Amino acid sequence: MYNKLYQDGQLIDLHIHTQYSDGMYSVPELLSYAQKRGLEVISFTDHDVLDANFEVRDMGANKNFNGKVINGCEIAVTFNGKKYEILAYDFDLDKLYKWDNLKQEYQNSLEEKRIEILKEIGERLGFKYTPGLKFNPKLRTAHKTFFNDLAKYPQNLERYKQLGINKADNFYRDHVVKPGALFYCSDIMEKTPSIQTACQKVHEAGGLVSFAHAFKVYNEPNPKKLIKELNSLNILDGFECVHKKFTKENCLWLSKFCDKHNLLKTGGSDFHGDGFKIDSRRFAPEYLGYVQNANIEVLFPLKK
Repeated sequence: MYNKLYQDGQLIDLHIHTQYSDGMYSVPELLSYAQKRGLEVISFTDHDVLDANFEVRDMGANKNFNGKVINGCEIAVTFNGKKYEILAYDFDLDKLYKWDNLKQEYQNSLEEKRIEILKEIGERLGFKYTPGLKFNPKLRTAHKTFFNDLAKYPQNLERYKQLGINKADNFYRDHVVKPGALFYCSDIMEKTPSIQTACQKVHEAGGLVSFAHAFKVYNEPNPKKLIKELNSLNILDGFECVHKKFTKENCLWLSKFCDKHNLLKTGGSDFHGDGFKIDSRRFAPEYLGYVQNANIEVLFPLKK
């Protein structure tokens, strides 16, 4: 049912989220789970923040995990007018932290401005929300703060139906960052770095860049064309070839593409611990290092 992610016989997971972004579990909890699962190489790849890496470094030898933890981060980028994500790995933490985009306070400042935009749009569309609503850092994003607040008011359900929104909607992907959508926030695109800039920053910090979940990018009609266009830029070190939502065909196509172009192959469970289901089973801690349809080996340079 599930396949382990391996490199050179080592169980490896290069895509894990913590509470510093949109994961359910803390760094110590995830290290403990990784130890219990027998993982030997992991990377915490929170969205646009580096805090988990600093916490791991501060733990030193007391992190209660016998394996290797590689510095990581999932960075939002733009390309051809759309928003995507790259995975940064094995960079000099202090050097990359000099880039303001990856600081928690900077990300929070963007969310504080964004909640005001969402409220303005919501009011124009006839939605009810709590007067004086502010961005809630515990929810980590403006769109979650706003959408959770809308759910408090039954009268909003009728507006949902009229506007094509449902209660379990992927509000961010389908209605906030999608150009032309109801709650489209143009500032997200304006404040998101280009893929060229982000790759340059990571490479200047001595890191490697892999494009994230190319076959599961929302609203992407032709992933293979996108992959070829991205590769032609000559700025990526590789692609994420193994992901929990990829089909077997996706994995194999990307693996062959990377082999042909001498690119790195990364992979991970994209673990959030948020109830994602595989085969109707909860995607819980025991699935760290496991994905569906993974029958290729991760190809990533591990420093001794």
